[in-house]
Amino acid sequence: MGSETVKSTNRSNGLRDTNQFLLLLVLVFVIMYYAQGFLIPVAISGLFAMMLVPVCRMLERWKIHRGLAAGICVLATLLVILGVLYILINEVVALTKGVAVIGERLNLLLESTYNFILEHFQYPIDKQREYFQKQIAGLSESSARYVGGIFMSVLGGLANLLIMTTYTVLFLIYRTRIKRFVLMLVVRYSGRKDLDEAKTVVEKITGVASSYLSGVFLVVLILSVVYTLGLMIIGVENALFFGLLAALINVIPYIGSVGGAIIVVIYTLITRDTLTTPIVVALFFTVIQQIDSYFLTPKITGSMVQLSPLFTIMALLLGAMVWGLAGMIMFIPFIGVLKVIFDHVEELKPFGYLIGEK
Repeated sequence: MGSETVKSTNRSNGLRDTNQFLLLLVLVFVIMYYAQGFLIPVAISGLFAMMLVPVCRMLERWKIHRGLAAGICVLATLLVILGVLYILINEVVALTKGVAVIGERLNLLLESTYNFILEHFQYPIDKQREYFQKQIAGLSESSARYVGGIFMSVLGGLANLLIMTTYTVLFLIYRTRIKRFVLMLVVRYSGRKDLDEAKTVVEKITGVASSYLSGVFLVVLILSVVYTLGLMIIGVENALFFGLLAALINVIPYIGSVGGAIIVVIYTLITRDTLTTPIVVALFFTVIQQIDSYFLTPKITGSMVQLSPLFTIMALLLGAMVWGLAGMIMFIPFIGVLKVIFDHVEELKPFGYLIGEK
């Protein structure tokens, strides 16, 4: 009788702990969703700060004051980002000069589509055009409504850039205080016996985030050069724009590489009279993506965040649901940080094994 009571109590406690954990999980994601305007800049700044920690330490070893070293690191990163944006904007302006040619090609494709539908489905061309014009009118009205929203988004983006720059500098300056705060919490709730382990975890988390983000940017740089040179050799107009765009989209695992290739293939389908160029472009991207997937990314970033493909895709989808595009990019290193914590906490090691690749 007593043993049955103990078992019943254990089951009740287990159920209660599970319910509390699920409630906490739901609460965390609700807060992340509704507070994303505040949390996304903080998260991006934190990741950039961890990426810049090694450079900041190097400058400090050269007897440069921590505040100045942090400012130099962030300013250099900001100049690189603004330089890439400047190149992309210039390429977009150059791309708009060919809008007339693209329009003519689209008209020819539409006429071919009208004739195909008429020939195979006997649907009159006039009714096809009427339906298409109604859809275009609806899109025009929607576009007009979104123009003001786009303008406000640009202003909001500039404001967020200023906020993230400030956050990143302050994170670099106060990183020792933040680390001590985490260690004080460990001592308070676990005692000094886990202090050395906590120091190792904190250092490893910083190293994982720094190495992973640096590796991602290195992969983007390499792919930018390869894509641009390849598209120039193939003869695609605005090769620099499409090379940079495809490399930047590649930051999103699995989805990005395919998305960048599709954009360029569609562009060549519209602007070329033959299928040869789109097929060559598709083959080129396929080859480069295989090299990237099996050699480049595994060698540069694969050892930093060892997540299984299943949980990588789940992190992408969850990130998209919670924070949109920013979540798709940032949730991968977040899950990598969680894996480091799981691997160093005895009770959580099964979770680290579950989400890991090895």
